[in-house]
Amino acid sequence: MFLTNDALCFLTKRTKWTAQARALNAMGIPYRRRSDGSLVVLEDDLHATTKNKQASSKLRLPSLG
Repeated sequence: MFLTNDALCFLTKRTKWTAQARALNAMGIPYRRRSDGSLVVLEDDLHATTKNKQASSKLRLPSLG
């Protein structure tokens, strides 16, 4: 499913579509643009991006072998 407009505003802290797009780009969250200019963020894309960022930010110890 998609994020609701309220959820998108909450996530980006922005109400204008151009500002939301800038915020999503800065967070690395993929989105699609509707023909009217509004944005669509798929929940699956949001969850996948969050999981990837969590995995890449974990501390990795060097191998000793």
